[in-house]
Amino acid sequence: MNDDYASEMTHFPLLQGFTSAGAQMLLDSGETTHYAAGQILFKEGDSSSFAALLLSGTLQVFLTRREGEILLREMEPGTILGELGVICGLPRSASVRAKSDSVALQWKVEAFRTVLVRHHLFADRVLGQSLKNLIEKEHSLVDSLTKDRGAG
Repeated sequence: MNDDYASEMTHFPLLQGFTSAGAQMLLDSGETTHYAAGQILFKEGDSSSFAALLLSGTLQVFLTRREGEILLREMEPGTILGELGVICGLPRSASVRAKSDSVALQWKVEAFRTVLVRHHLFADRVLGQSLKNLIEKEHSLVDSLTKDRGAG
C-alpha cells in the first residue's frame, strides 16, 4: 500500500518534482495512520506531538466556542498539517477531525524535524506553504475587522 501512496504523493503540489523514491523516503520516516469519519486527530490546545500529510480523504479544521463550532477549512490530500506547532513547540491552534475515512502520514516531532533538516526541498515547500497559510489568515482577519468596522 505504501508504494501506491508514494506514487500518488508525487502528484501533490507540495511534492511537485519529487520522485517515487523521494516520496517513499518521506513515508519511511513516518507512519501511516487511518482515521474513520468523525474521528478527532487532535483538539485545540493539545500539545503538538506530530505533523502530518493528508494522503487520502478529507479533514475539517474547526474551533469550538460558546456559540458552537466554527469551521475554518477543509483539507484535501496533499495538505500538510500541524507543522507549525511541531516546529515552534506551540499547542494546537485548532481542532481537526476526519470528515470522511482518511489516511495521513504522521511524523513524530523529532522525525519531522530530522526530515526537514535532511531534505531541503521538502523543508522549503513546507515552510513556504506554512507562511502562505499564515499570510492568508492574516488577510482574512484584517478583512473581517475592516468589514466589522464599516458596519458599525
